[in-house]
Amino acid sequence: MKTILLSILVIFLWGLWAFLFKIGVEQIGIKEALIWNNGIAILISILIISFLIPNASLKIQRGVFYVMVATALGISGSIIWYIALEKEKASIVVSFTALYPLITVVLSVIFLKEKLSLENWIGIIFALIAGILLSL
Repeated sequence: MKTILLSILVIFLWGLWAFLFKIGVEQIGIKEALIWNNGIAILISILIISFLIPNASLKIQRGVFYVMVATALGISGSIIWYIALEKEKASIVVSFTALYPLITVVLSVIFLKEKLSLENWIGIIFALIAGILLSL
């Protein structure tokens, strides 16, 4: 139940984020929006590191490579997403790009050997159909 509540909170926060970003980018443009977006992200990151994780270890471990690549990919995807959001309806961009977890699921099944039930696969198929229908 705790996982479901946290997931709902994430969905709500991300939904508000995309909606407000769309309004902001329409008013100030993509370049200025990206400057503000990344500036705030840096500030929040510094605060989190400073106050919430004061004893964090910065030694290079095996997982650091994956985190660095994931961060670079995430930032790249976000910038492309912002550009798409500037040029297209939020309802289309957000609905269609919300299918990104399908990539994670497929890669997790193939490389991490995670198992999915028949119900999980049916849900994935329905999510794919819903994303396509919402984006038309």
